[in-house]
Amino acid sequence: MAAEFDPDYDIQHLDDDARFTKISTDVEIIHTLKAESPRPVFLTSDLNIKRKYPHERKALSERGLTAIFFRKTFHHLSHHAQVLKLFKVWPDILKATSLCKVPTIFEVTPNGKLIKVGPTADL
Repeated sequence: MAAEFDPDYDIQHLDDDARFTKISTDVEIIHTLKAESPRPVFLTSDLNIKRKYPHERKALSERGLTAIFFRKTFHHLSHHAQVLKLFKVWPDILKATSLCKVPTIFEVTPNGKLIKVGPTADL
């Protein structure tokens, strides 16, 4: 559905990517995505990557991916509400990530505002 919304970009959910399974670790996913060219932007609502698990934070920092984190309330929304929130903030994500000179971390607030956190290397 997202690919139809914005056909200029290759938008994939991890569930639709044959390289990953339900048991793929975040570190494996980050490592695999780093090898792609152009390097993708990683969108996730898994805040544990940057807050709780040092090995995941280190992998993200060292692999140099730009990442967008949806804050914790995103998990509690219905699927349709999640899609609506993503589509609403999508133009801001495209603009902000296209202006990045270095891999950068962003967060999407519960009210749908995109906030630049800082360079991924500083995680």
